[in-house]
Order: sequence, then structure tokens, then C-alpha cells
Amino acid sequence: MINSYKIKNFKQFDDLFLQHLNLITLIGGKNNTGKTTVLEAFFMFYDSINPEATLRHLSSRGIGSIPLNPEFLWSPIFNSYDMDKTIEMEVSENDVKQKIQIRHTRVLKKSVFSLPTTKGAVPIVKTNQNSLNMESLNFNYFFNDQKEEEFDLIFNGQQLEMHFEQQKKLTKKVVLIPSDAQRDPLKDAERFGLLDIHGHSDSITDVLKIIEPNLKSLTTISQGDQALIYGKIDLPQKIPVTHMGEGTAKLLTILLAIATHENGMVLIDELENGWHYSLFPDILKAIHKMAKQYNCQIIATTHSYEVKKSMVKGLSAEDLSDTTYIRLDKEKIV
Repeated sequence: MINSYKIKNFKQFDDLFLQHLNLITLIGGKNNTGKTTVLEAFFMFYDSINPEATLRHLSSRGIGSIPLNPEFLWSPIFNSYDMDKTIEMEVSENDVKQKIQIRHTRVLKKSVFSLPTTKGAVPIVKTNQNSLNMESLNFNYFFNDQKEEEFDLIFNGQQLEMHFEQQKKLTKKVVLIPSDAQRDPLKDAERFGLLDIHGHSDSITDVLKIIEPNLKSLTTISQGDQALIYGKIDLPQKIPVTHMGEGTAKLLTILLAIATHENGMVLIDELENGWHYSLFPDILKAIHKMAKQYNCQIIATTHSYEVKKSMVKGLSAEDLSDTTYIRLDKEKIV
């Protein structure tokens, strides 16, 4: 389990140090204090070898398309949009430190080509006087302060390419659940199928009854090349869980993410969205139970002080020792 996390020069944070992270860590604070940015930093750390890692934060914030230009692609992840700064992210887990440094580089390369020649003649190599502006993000990975890996995300003027000197993938499985309704019901169906095969789906159904007491069972139903999760309630036929309301669908997504990320991490933005505050204690108790069962660490943001109060109300004193509340302010961490 990750115990602490340092972030330097990432988005609005020039230097942030989060300590005493727990099985469940709630991050509170006012708007624009960086709660979502913390989740994005965690996700980017473990997703860094994905060529799309630096773009995912844009889509999660509702940005559908941007110009294929390094300034638009990469400057938003740097503090003050200054790509001359070096981003650092460091996690400490059971006395093991893992760190990634991200630097922006610009390289002007001459394009080289061969002129056609007659058979048997020595090829003539020419250098084009027009330079190609090659830009990249250089990633350096450190394990206990020893450099172990280096790779580059290169923009060659037309597309992004990932170049490795050696590859040592960060192995922790991490998923980010956004605050809005942009979830993937097909991914939920895939995860539910994995649990159902091993007979673990009933526990999911029982928790969803907190919100939908009439729920009898869940199943995946295929239509064409797609599958969705359907539920049986007091209606003549089964209906998609997404039709049971935003709160039910969101809770299902969270539970499935936890159950399929054993020994991993689930990041949840604005945990309370979609649920009535009176349900918070029972929902949080169920989430804690499942996180404990699968040893899945949860980092969640919230705007609601009711969530903190409900954590105290819903969990036993022993279970509360598995939780931490961190409040971000503009000037300090509380």
C-alpha cells in the first residue's frame, strides 16, 4: 500500500507532499485546490509508459479534441504551463521508493534520404536543409534513487511514438473513475463477467440493494457484439443497470473496479456524486469491506463534509484506523 506521494511541478502543484495515505484516503477541500489533479498524478505515474498517458487527463475533463501540437498536448501537465520545468512524482510503498522525472526536450534533426542510383553504384546520401522539429517528453524511472529505466514520448510532426531503452513496467493496476457520468458500461460488463465466472457476483448485488432494495439479481446480456449488465427488479423484464439511476450505476462501477483491481488502486473523483447523504454510512461501510477484502487502496476526492461524518458513523473504530482524511487548501495541506 502506498504510504506517501510527492508531486513537483505537475499542473498547479510546484511542490506537494501527501503523507499517511491509507487503505481509504479521502481528499477534501474547496474548488480549484487540486483534488482532481492529485488523482491524475497518481494515474499518470502508473500509466506513464502508455503513449496516451499525457492525454487522458484532457479527456477526463471533457476536452474532446485538441491540435496535434506539443504545446497543446503537453504544456497543461507542467506547473504554470512552463515546459522548461521538470516534473517529479515519487511514491513510497513499504519502504520502497519509486520516482519518475519528466522533462521536455526539443531536437532539430536534418532529414536524410538516398538518391536513386544506377545498379552497382555507391548510393548518394543527401541531407535536406529543412530541419524537422522533433519534440519529446523524456521519462526517467528511479527505484530507491537508482535509475532503472528511460524512455521517450516523441512527437515527430505527425504522431506520437514511444521509444524505450529498456522497459520495466510499473505493475500496480490503477483505474480512475471520473466525477461525471462518463463511465464505460461495456467495461463494467467485462469486469462483472470476470467475477461471475468465479461466483463472486452475489456480493455486488447485495451492496447495490442499499440504493435499489428491489434488486434480485444481476446478469450480463449480449446484444450483437456488445454486452451490458442487466438487473432483475419488480418489473416484467430485466432492465439495464444504467436505467436504475445514476447512483446505482456509479456504485456498481466502483465495486467492480475494486473487485477486479486486487492489490491495486482505485481513484474516485467526487465520491459522493449521485447518492443521497442518508445512504453514505452504509455505502462507505460496504466500500471499506470490499477494499479490505481485495487489498485495494482507494484515493477519493469529495466536496462534502457529510462524507467525512458518514465515514465516522458507518465504520467501527477499528475500521476507521484504515482511513485518512486530507484537506487541501490553496496554501497548505491539513
